[in-house]
Amino acid sequence: MWFDMLIAVIPARGGSKGIRRKNLRLLNAKPLISYVLEASIASRKIDAVIVTTDDYEIAEYCKQFNVIIRERPKHLGKDSVPLDPVVSDSVQWFEEHYSANVETVITIQPTSPLITSSLIDEAIDNFFAQDLDSLISVVDNTHLGWKIENNELKPDYKKRLNRQWLPKRFKETGAFVISKREIINSGTRIGGKVGIYEVPLEASIDLDSPNDWLLCSALLKRLSVKFVVTGNSNTGMGHIYRTLTLADFWLGHNIEFILYQCSSKAKKIITERGYKHNEVVTLEEIIKYIKPFDIIINDILDTDSKYIEKLISKGCFVVNFEDLGTGADQANLVINALYERFDPPFSHRYGYKYVCLRDDFLLQAPNTFSDCVRSVLITFGGVDPTDLTFRTLKALEKIDPKINVKLVIGPSYRAIDKLGQYIKEHWGNRNLEVMRNVKNMAKVMRNVDLAITSNGRTVYELAAMRIPMISIAQNDRETMHLFARYSEGIKYLGVSCNVDEETIYKNVVELINDSSKRKKMFDNLPYKEIRRGIFNVTDLIESEYRRWKHERDSNREF
Repeated sequence: MWFDMLIAVIPARGGSKGIRRKNLRLLNAKPLISYVLEASIASRKIDAVIVTTDDYEIAEYCKQFNVIIRERPKHLGKDSVPLDPVVSDSVQWFEEHYSANVETVITIQPTSPLITSSLIDEAIDNFFAQDLDSLISVVDNTHLGWKIENNELKPDYKKRLNRQWLPKRFKETGAFVISKREIINSGTRIGGKVGIYEVPLEASIDLDSPNDWLLCSALLKRLSVKFVVTGNSNTGMGHIYRTLTLADFWLGHNIEFILYQCSSKAKKIITERGYKHNEVVTLEEIIKYIKPFDIIINDILDTDSKYIEKLISKGCFVVNFEDLGTGADQANLVINALYERFDPPFSHRYGYKYVCLRDDFLLQAPNTFSDCVRSVLITFGGVDPTDLTFRTLKALEKIDPKINVKLVIGPSYRAIDKLGQYIKEHWGNRNLEVMRNVKNMAKVMRNVDLAITSNGRTVYELAAMRIPMISIAQNDRETMHLFARYSEGIKYLGVSCNVDEETIYKNVVELINDSSKRKKMFDNLPYKEIRRGIFNVTDLIESEYRRWKHERDSNREF
């Protein structure tokens, strides 16, 4: 004899009007009913699971799980029969056939596939903690409403207020009802001391229509993405902004950040964007924040193979950006927009087609060509370790004073005092506009006709705005960024230690004076492809992840 049992009853009829053969219809490659079967079986609180059905196919399918099948009596299979007598029948039948004593019953609808075992267990704990007789799953439904009384439309509120100030209202989701045995005995499932359990909005979905089905399918396909990112005075903020661009693109998916060697400024940027994050001192600590089937996106430059192998051993899909380390050979996918390679491995993607532009640039239309140069932009990133900012501005001291010079100084630029003194002494009232901590570079680039920059991500931003440019590599690593070398829209001068002020001046003046050459550069910038980059990257990550996950699922036992 089993005493004081807590059992789950899953009512699963064969007929369905809204969606035909609903319970066995495949939802993301699995029968709908399998979701609640798996959640119920995985529950730590449920002692037995009973499926009550009038359908032979449903019964045969459910027998593959560790559940008990109650063949529903014909008089309980009609459309007009409510759930209460169906559940009562299942409980009585179970007690008689299994010599059991049932104390509590949770009815779980198979049309609520986003209900999880942890949510079920939390609701059961809540039921007992409040000493309830019945508990109903609900969802917040606080809105301004209207009602009809005596064929007259009337507001269903006392005062029009913003949603957050309205009295709370809840809607039953139908996902589950928990009842004491005595309540079941009275011919109902809800009575006595009634409580509610609020479930997340996505878990409230009840599949009654094709639209519900479509929405639920999308929710079940949500990605779980962990961004491992670095951002500080040495690496700059480019990695932070790229991962934020991707995170914003995947709005609605499960997104978290893991901050590695990040400055307080980097933490502030991510916090202000509203993303959850954890901080780690060593990469080994990341393991405690990940789980199987997570997509781990590393934007920390070079990785080593041991670190990547640990992530893969945890069942994660690993994507690395700008990785030239040994870990690149172990990752599932490597994306190097800054580099070009003509014989990449299958899992590697190179080149400007994989640039992740910030929203600012996608919202700003590309520039149109001007025969005369009206505005020149100088920008060397957030750090500018070789102080190309000062050298370039000094080189441009003699250019036509009618030309507007825009100088953008990065937040981590160290020679600000020296630069300020130089500007005061040599530029006076010249047409110079100095900007620091710029929030919208696309707006700054609007109507710029020529730019001088380093050989990093800014090259692609300028190209996306159709701005011919002169590029100077800050260091040896930037010399490996081949886009500037091969693009006919860029004049590449080499690494900074080999470029003097006279060379900068001559090349700038040449492009100012030679309109046809600038026009050719303007026409050859692949701005459309670069603007498409964020879509290429997200499509690639999603498709490769789905393929990888499908292979993993295919190799798992049923």
